[in-house]
Amino acid sequence: MNSVILSSLASFFGTLGAWFKNSGLYALLMKIYNGVSNSWKNSAIMTWIRSAKNDGASAKTVSAKVLFSPFALLDALRGKAGEFFEKNISQSFICVWAKTYMQNFMAVNTRFFGIMLIAMAFSYCAASRHMSKIALIAGAVGAVLCIVNYNLMSFLSPSKFVGIVKSMAGFKNLDFEFFDEEKTRGTLRLVLALAAGLVTGAAMSFSMLYGAAVPFAVFGLVLVMYAPVTGVYAAVFAAPFVPTMMLAGLCLWTTLSLAIKSVSKSDFKWRFDGVGMCLILFLLVLLMSSLMSFARVDSLKVWAMYFVFVIFYFTVINSVETKEQLYGVYKLLAISGALVALYGIMQYVFGWTTSNAWIDEEMFEDSAMRVYSTLGNPNVLGEYLLLVLPVAAVFMLRDRWKELSKWTYGAMFLVLALCLVLTQSRGCWIGFMVSVAIFVTFYEGKWWGLIPIVICILPFVVPQTVVDRIMSVGNMEDTSTSYRVYIWLGTLGMMRHYWFGGIGMGEAAFAHVYPFFSYNAILAPHSHNTFLQLLVEAGIGGLGIFVVTQGVFLKKMSLVYRSGDKKSTDSMLALAAASGVVGFLVQSMFDYTFYNYRVMAMFFMIMGLGMALRHIAVPYGRTGE
Repeated sequence: MNSVILSSLASFFGTLGAWFKNSGLYALLMKIYNGVSNSWKNSAIMTWIRSAKNDGASAKTVSAKVLFSPFALLDALRGKAGEFFEKNISQSFICVWAKTYMQNFMAVNTRFFGIMLIAMAFSYCAASRHMSKIALIAGAVGAVLCIVNYNLMSFLSPSKFVGIVKSMAGFKNLDFEFFDEEKTRGTLRLVLALAAGLVTGAAMSFSMLYGAAVPFAVFGLVLVMYAPVTGVYAAVFAAPFVPTMMLAGLCLWTTLSLAIKSVSKSDFKWRFDGVGMCLILFLLVLLMSSLMSFARVDSLKVWAMYFVFVIFYFTVINSVETKEQLYGVYKLLAISGALVALYGIMQYVFGWTTSNAWIDEEMFEDSAMRVYSTLGNPNVLGEYLLLVLPVAAVFMLRDRWKELSKWTYGAMFLVLALCLVLTQSRGCWIGFMVSVAIFVTFYEGKWWGLIPIVICILPFVVPQTVVDRIMSVGNMEDTSTSYRVYIWLGTLGMMRHYWFGGIGMGEAAFAHVYPFFSYNAILAPHSHNTFLQLLVEAGIGGLGIFVVTQGVFLKKMSLVYRSGDKKSTDSMLALAAASGVVGFLVQSMFDYTFYNYRVMAMFFMIMGLGMALRHIAVPYGRTGE
């Protein structure tokens, strides 16, 4: 979008950049950068990143064949009965009805929704045995909508306002006429609308909220079954907002939909990689630990949550098939994160249900409240923001100055960063600094030359409370620090006895053993360290496989990063995924980051999106793998 304001700003920053490049300071900084850059390129870290490209998931290895066997079973089923499934499923009356319902819902067909509202009002009054104002209003609106047969979604594409919103979000090519207009005619859709309205009205007589959600839930289930990638979109966007079990249900339904698609589409082929192989091994080790747990039933429940969200990794890499889809998911992730962060900032500004419960009030008397937004805990919110911030940075840096989307994602990045500050989570701050260091180093190492300038500016912009919190890292007078240290000591005591097989997963198993090793009678639900927690829960095998998984993932991201121009969208997204995961792992040294299942789900989704990029941007075989 070209406007006078954006053009003027672009011209100003262009002039400022040209002046700086011609200055003596820039020449000095370039000399420093070239020296550091040459040393970095020859470092042990870069040597490891450039080393062996072998994926480790070659189909020729016995271990890969065994771990791939569930997917091979689905492939075999498709080979024997795929044609039968494809023909009979697509032509079945259930599938025809579902598609008709879905198409009219997507089109927002006025007559379809009108019939539904009238039926809903009638059913609700009949079931509740009284006339309701809400039902009368719904019936009246439905009667008006029935007069014409118009698809409201068609109205959005030519709208200037919608055009501006699409430009801001970076979805310039989004077309709202994605429905089949033929399905918005005929009597079948009206019969389906009538049935949906009757069921919705009856359900609303028991619960207004859940009843009203029925037609939307049916639409969502049908849409995901028809196109599993929409379930990935929904899960990534909704993860920080919906309850854990609802997110788990969405992930399971999407996975089931993909499995059905895999046996009914002749051209479907499962993607499998080294990261996936490690994750399956990880699940197997956690299962063995749970079966041998001190609290077997509770541990198996925890393992079930791991299973749902780890398996969703495979759903992500196999559902997202094109770059356009992948970029769309990443953009939704940034938008969702910005909304979460904005709500967190509003908590701080308006004092909405914030608390000092996570701050040592004696040591930090002047500290402001810590925000937690939709995630219930400041540290958990910070962990989520660590995964989202690099993605917002990519779209901020990628777009040109004259594009409205650049300024939109720039604003999102600032909102996300400000919210991270307001969490006052020191571990997350450290993780973010490491993440920024990685991103800057590989994206534009010359920016390190600005460090002296940044150091001079920081004292004038960083609040004293933030400085105090950072300086308190390692201070045992801070109850938060001492609390963690004592828990770590107790956990290390447990590790000496249970380092090989672990005690089992979850709070119940931890509570069964930890009190015998606790220091100062400090009680804790977990070890406040992800690596220690995995070690004590699943033994050295569980921790070892998890660490190897992260190493394989980072090497795959480095392969995508090095496959083309480092300023390309693919390279930047790979860098964002890698830096976000590393920052998350740094925070994992100070907290048990998998304690919140929604954050754990987001972590494996980010890995899935990164490896989906690996499969799409650098197909296997092009690199000798």
